[in-house]
Amino acid sequence: MSTETPYHILYDEKLGAVVMDWDGYATSEQFREGTELMLNVMMRYKTGKVLANIKDMILIGREDQDWLEKTFLPRAISFGFRFIAIIRPDNYFNNVAVESISYKIDKEKLGLQFFDSKTEAISWLKSI
Repeated sequence: MSTETPYHILYDEKLGAVVMDWDGYATSEQFREGTELMLNVMMRYKTGKVLANIKDMILIGREDQDWLEKTFLPRAISFGFRFIAIIRPDNYFNNVAVESISYKIDKEKLGLQFFDSKTEAISWLKSI
C-alpha cells in the first residue's frame, strides 16, 4: 500500500498564504486529512489566504462536498479563513463540483476566485 498522499501543503512566506497542490484521486479520508492540514497550517502562520491548485485533482466526492460546505468551511471561516484562489481543475466533473460548492459560499465571509493559471492566482492573492 502506498503511503504517498495526493496533496502537498505548505506555507509560502513571500505570498503570505498556504499553498495546496492536489494531484490525482484522493480518498475521502485523504481529502479531509489534507483539508484539515491546510487549516492547521493557515492557523499556525496566522494567514487567511489559501492558494488551491486543484488543476490535476480528479474528483471531490458528493459526501466530501457536503462536508466541505456544511462542516469544514464554516469552521475554517471562524478560524480566520478569508480568501481562496482556486486553479480550475482540468477534470470536468470536479470543475462542476467545485463551482457548485462555490455558489453556496457566503462571499461576504470568504473571497473566492477561480483562475486558469498559478500566476494569475498568485497575482490576485498578492493584491489583497
